[in-house]
Amino acid sequence: MAVPTIQGAHITLRAIRESDIDDRLAIGRHHEFVHMCGGETLREPEYPSRDRWADWFRKTRAEDNLWIIDLGGRCIGSAGFHHISPADHSATYRIGIFDAAQHSKGIGTEATRLLLEYGFTVKKWHRIELKVLEYNHRAIRCYQKCGFKQDGVLRESAFIEGKYYSDIVMSILDYEYRETAQPAKCGGFQLERPEL
Repeated sequence: MAVPTIQGAHITLRAIRESDIDDRLAIGRHHEFVHMCGGETLREPEYPSRDRWADWFRKTRAEDNLWIIDLGGRCIGSAGFHHISPADHSATYRIGIFDAAQHSKGIGTEATRLLLEYGFTVKKWHRIELKVLEYNHRAIRCYQKCGFKQDGVLRESAFIEGKYYSDIVMSILDYEYRETAQPAKCGGFQLERPEL
């Protein structure tokens, strides 16, 4: 299923394209991104083979409700929803900015606001939730800025490099979004034909 293209003030959220393989190849894997997702320490950036990113492309293309974060025509990350429950009118949000040079520039906040607008106004969900590692302070600040509230803590739920860390569960409800969240400056939603 194709996702609509969503135009923001600085970024575009769009369907994955084959050219994104080369963007991922150029970016590589960096400690900042990997560790915040619960991965191992990287002493130096890694640059896996093109085959690895071609596999990432194939898997990502098969997913519904996942957008590429495009900055200036380049893939710098992805964001979207999973664990969607039509019965409960809810979904789980996820985001990752692969390019460490683009961290702390408001891109995550803009992408999150755009997708909250999509989730609450187009999909008509009641609740959007997420999980974030306790040490990912930058992401927590972003989510709070976008209107998410802490629901609770999954104590010591992640074992990373020989130590247990807790996950924080956060959510935002449709009426909270309407009352308090700052909507994104969205240029609208357009259905883009996926590349074959």
